[in-house]
Amino acid sequence: MAVETQINNTLMRHGKSLEYLASARNLIPSGVSSLMRVMTPYPIVASHASGSRLWDIDGNCYIDYLLGFGALINGHSHPKIVEAVVRQAEKLLLAGTPLELEYEVAKKIAKMVPNAERVLFTTSGTEATMEAIRIARAVTGKTKILKFEGAYHGHHDYVLWNVDSYSPGLEINPYHLPGYPGIPSVVSRTVLIAPWNQPDIVRRIVRRNRSSLAAIIAEPIMANCGVIMPKEGFLKELREIADEYEALLIFDEVLTGFRIAPGGAQEYFGVKPHLATFGKALGGGVPIAAITGDAEILDNVAPGRIGFGGTYNAHPLALAGAAANLDLLMRNEYEAFRKLYEVGERLIRGLRDVIEDSRVSAIIQGLGPMFQVFFTELPEITNSRQTVEGVDKQAFTRWQNNLLRNGVLIHSSWFERITISTQHTLEDVDKTVEAAQISFKALGS
Repeated sequence: MAVETQINNTLMRHGKSLEYLASARNLIPSGVSSLMRVMTPYPIVASHASGSRLWDIDGNCYIDYLLGFGALINGHSHPKIVEAVVRQAEKLLLAGTPLELEYEVAKKIAKMVPNAERVLFTTSGTEATMEAIRIARAVTGKTKILKFEGAYHGHHDYVLWNVDSYSPGLEINPYHLPGYPGIPSVVSRTVLIAPWNQPDIVRRIVRRNRSSLAAIIAEPIMANCGVIMPKEGFLKELREIADEYEALLIFDEVLTGFRIAPGGAQEYFGVKPHLATFGKALGGGVPIAAITGDAEILDNVAPGRIGFGGTYNAHPLALAGAAANLDLLMRNEYEAFRKLYEVGERLIRGLRDVIEDSRVSAIIQGLGPMFQVFFTELPEITNSRQTVEGVDKQAFTRWQNNLLRNGVLIHSSWFERITISTQHTLEDVDKTVEAAQISFKALGS
């Protein structure tokens, strides 16, 4: 009877979305071009959005904390960003020449990001990490990279290893687990895997491979395995290890950049990487990404030296949207970031109070602008290995489903994250905490 009721509720609230996806699957595999957009059992097909709110084609309205996977730092369809994109579209849609706007956006990034002596643009975070790794290999003359278990750096073969939580093997010699079929096993010979937050093991792995290791790539805050903070001093040790063994340190700031501080994690933690990649909140909803880094390294990107290119790199519409987005973030001495923390920290406090009142085994990790709820008995999650058996993924999905029924949108997967925009209000927070209280209590019924 309960299953029948759930099916009926789904059909009532999400009937049009279900019907659309059934039709779309006739032409588009799985009905989407990014599999993370499929959420079950309650599918959402977006219709329109504004500020902190999103409406689906069934007419349901949600307070949105998914925010295009964190890209919409200034909320949905901010008028300043929309105006800038429209104005640029009327002026110039695409050119095969340099644009003045490219330099203007680069200067804004250089003003905010500590390591941005040089800036290069790509279209996606995947391209940014792929190019950064290639650059690192070129300038060091070495081939291997080291990445961390549970870290996601985009959709290319060199980084789609040990992304998900499986049986991982020994910390010093983890199994090499491809993220998808179709990745040649030979690629694994160029990728080293290390556990997060264990600098002694990282150092041992690097020492063993010092003659072949080109770069260490890291999300400075792991945000694709829930949200896992670095232990104090860990990022500083990564930089020291990289320098000692003549490798480059790459920060993948696609999620932390322009979100946790104006200069991202490198500003927040006071550690400058050799190279960094940015995306998502850089554009505020337009497709743009960037690589920043030392002039000594990136000045090698030049004809006859290191190649770099793409038809849509530094696209005029993306540059216009990014320029407007960054202007909003820089306005009034970075007032936007103060608001992100005020709203986010109030939401975290409210959720923690509800967790305590509901007597649910759960913790919250992260910072005001970006955090996640883990259903666990553990007092803290410090690396992805603890999520294999230490996190109740089914409880998270049930909680998310209940939130959705109560008008709050977060992703259905525990390994995503909750993100805040400058358009979320304290009223949104109060409504979200109320919905969360109902949803936590429903877990026990």
